[in-house]
Amino acid sequence: MDSRGRSQPAMVTGPDGKGFAKIEMLLEATGGLSLSQVCAVTGLEGSTIQNWVKRGWVEHPVGKKYEEIHIARILIINALKDCIKLEHIALLMSFVNGKSQDGSEAIIKESTLYNYLCEALKQSSQTDDHSKSGVETIINNVIKDYSDPNPESRIRIRKALTLMIFACVCTDVKRRVDAMVGQILTELENPKPFIPVLPKLELEKPPEPIVIEKPAEVLEDIIETRKTVSQALREWDISSVERIIIDHDEDARNYASSEEEDKKQANKPWYVRKNQK
Repeated sequence: MDSRGRSQPAMVTGPDGKGFAKIEMLLEATGGLSLSQVCAVTGLEGSTIQNWVKRGWVEHPVGKKYEEIHIARILIINALKDCIKLEHIALLMSFVNGKSQDGSEAIIKESTLYNYLCEALKQSSQTDDHSKSGVETIINNVIKDYSDPNPESRIRIRKALTLMIFACVCTDVKRRVDAMVGQILTELENPKPFIPVLPKLELEKPPEPIVIEKPAEVLEDIIETRKTVSQALREWDISSVERIIIDHDEDARNYASSEEEDKKQANKPWYVRKNQK
């Protein structure tokens, strides 16, 4: 993390944070690093490094010893591989230093290029201007001690470093995004219990019960009313009942007589019924 709390791209600076400086000290002391020592310095697997050598992206070690040119190339590839395809990184290095294996076309030592990259990233982390022009300003300041008289060489180095810086920044952003995604997935697998906050409900007051102040008096009134109806039915004028029965019997007799007369008329010949009309 820098002074502003921003993380810097991993695997860009050397073991002591000063680019290639400490590795140079190791090389001076040992005359070259073994594969296991290179793995310890870079954090890479031995099979990965051997594959890069096999594909021609890194030169073959000399007597199983990895020297400055090998380790610098490995560090550059490792810094860019999460954002740029490996074959494109190889083309980028050819753009800077040519395709010759003997280094006759090289315009800059790759360890120096790596040091430039580390210093440019350090300065970039201390500013809020990450535009292309802002990055180019930093690069111009970093490579001000580059002394190759060919102006085309400086242009190529500046272009290569601009691409490298943006690739390292993109790699750092991707790693932070992956970490955030991992945190969200962990929360999905172990969700916190959801406790809903319910609004307070104001319950309506229950209806007040009907209170009968004098229940005995009310009950007496009901009983008295029922007795009054029964008494009225019993005391109903019997003559009225008899009149209804007599009237009903008379109506029945009149209806029967009328029906009998209709039958007699129906039995008479039609011409008799006609004359009667």
